Amino acid sequence: MRKLWQRIQKRYSLIHTILPISVSMLAMTITHAFFLGILQGLSELLPVSSSGHLALAEKWFGFQANALSQQGFDVVLHAGTLVALLGCYFPQWARLTKSIFVADADGRRLLASLVIATVPAVIAGLLLQKFLAEHMRDPRLIAFSFLATAGILTVAELFGQRRIEQPLSYRRALWIGLAQSCALIPGLSRSGLTISAGRASGLKRSEALDFSFLMAAPIIGGAFVLTLFDMAVGRVVLPTFSIVLSGFVASAVASMCAIVGLREFVRTHSLAWFALYLIPSATIILMWWH
Repeated sequence: MRKLWQRIQKRYSLIHTILPISVSMLAMTITHAFFLGILQGLSELLPVSSSGHLALAEKWFGFQANALSQQGFDVVLHAGTLVALLGCYFPQWARLTKSIFVADADGRRLLASLVIATVPAVIAGLLLQKFLAEHMRDPRLIAFSFLATAGILTVAELFGQRRIEQPLSYRRALWIGLAQSCALIPGLSRSGLTISAGRASGLKRSEALDFSFLMAAPIIGGAFVLTLFDMAVGRVVLPTFSIVLSGFVASAVASMCAIVGLREFVRTHSLAWFALYLIPSATIILMWWH
């Protein structure tokens, strides 16, 4: 195990020796990465926007790196959330995989719904990755996105309560997928928008949450693969291996806690309660960065 660890560190260090941009530009420590990992793990799954919180925290710490490198580090933190999602929803993923080979109509229908819901965000991510990284991380824009998320959470919950609960359909899956593509903008919560879209279309609160968490896995996995490619060609530079690992582990643990906690919370509470956090946060950000 020690030899394997040393081999991984050696290969990771080799990548940094051949990349043209200095890693020291990030000025990041293990403590920074650990804090950002916890922040990512909690805010990715709670309906408060992880991308917005990470952008604000990185600006507060004063990290100096190109926009794609900062976004790349955020994606690595998201990979910790991916591990948590795959672990907590392992029975569901096992069933979805098995449904490809056996007669499980419900499993295949859910798998097809996930594919449909993923397509809009994949297209938007490929087309807008650079633009979002370079132009949509301004604190004031994030503050307004927080306010938009708060409004969406509140309106969707009120709308969902008035609708007759209906099962997930391909049309509803596409609607939720479009909501996920909008959440690529920092400050717009992915989980908040997708759960709200599910609620507004008639899904039960718990069903909307579980589908939102399941559909997060392929989009995070795709973003992680794209980041690895960007690293290979030199567009993205990350901090040292120990720093990245610290953030990754912290994100995975925090994400597991968030999954368990939020699934329990939505049984008896509306997600509109999170507006009580988002609105004051947005107000403080606008006052601070006026």
